[in-house]
Amino acid sequence: MQAVVWIEPGRVEVRDIREPDLSDPHGAIVRVTATSICGSDLHLYHATIPVMPGTVLGHEAVGVVEAVGARVERVRVGERVLLPAVIGCGFCRSCRQAYPVDCETLPMKVLGVSPLLPGTQAELVAVPYADFNLWVLPPEVADVDALPLTDVFPTGLFAAENARIAPGDTVVVIGCGPVGLCAIQCAQLYGAALVIAVDRVPERLDWAKRLGAQAIPADDDVAPRVRNLTQGRGADAVIEAVGSEKTLHLALDLLRTGGRLSMVGVLVKEDVRLPLGTAFLKDVTLRVGLVNVPRYLPALFSLLHKHRLRAGAMITHVLSLADAARAYAMFDRKEQGCIKLCLRP
Repeated sequence: MQAVVWIEPGRVEVRDIREPDLSDPHGAIVRVTATSICGSDLHLYHATIPVMPGTVLGHEAVGVVEAVGARVERVRVGERVLLPAVIGCGFCRSCRQAYPVDCETLPMKVLGVSPLLPGTQAELVAVPYADFNLWVLPPEVADVDALPLTDVFPTGLFAAENARIAPGDTVVVIGCGPVGLCAIQCAQLYGAALVIAVDRVPERLDWAKRLGAQAIPADDDVAPRVRNLTQGRGADAVIEAVGSEKTLHLALDLLRTGGRLSMVGVLVKEDVRLPLGTAFLKDVTLRVGLVNVPRYLPALFSLLHKHRLRAGAMITHVLSLADAARAYAMFDRKEQGCIKLCLRP
């Protein structure tokens, strides 16, 4: 089968590799019908997160179940399914509490970051513990609408929940990639009166404006402009969706006294400086973490059914899996107004 494999920093290739086998009685084989490139995949692409040559990338996918293990009870062959980015066993205490990120059984919780758990940017993917990790899709939900629910929309909802947004709040979202755009929509669902979007890329700010946000280019005037829009108080909550020391400091600067900071941007450095003095004086609440996707899927499916999410609209480009190298370069460079990119095997 064909799969996207990591070769070296800044280089991926589509190669023929061995098809996965069904040796796990709890597992399933899914034929991928749509997969996508996530912003966190770029950390692997550039090797800012350790990655081994030959690793099959990707952790977002929808597809059709091709085979199931002997102990799989809920999922059937032929069903269309969504595969969450974060997976677990479903049996341990952490998984039963909907925290698969702390699964006590699986050594790897995210597909496509290690050869131990090959990713979804392939024609076929092996899914452990299929009854827990595969979500059957209703026929009316198109692949492009389901795909953002694998990762970016749960992360956006997680970010908004952690920000404790209340009706009437002013919320700043730093970073308007796919996660940031989802966070804008989720902040509005929580009742934010004003959402301010900050980014360097004009096309992403245009998308934020289409979603009803006030757009501010990421330059030296961000803090004064936010204070002007909030009568000098600062934002009630800030969602940081970039994952850098610079944007973390900016987020703290933009908060009002007693504000809340929700950080979902992936930090690749362990030694980030946190200005604790500023946080102390402002009485800031900070929440940071990796989304536990299954916790949020029931709510997101309901919102999608009620047409309250613009999910598939964010997928601006659809390419063949065979064009993955070009797709990675386009997504990395933010070319051609690329927001979210779907790969079709």
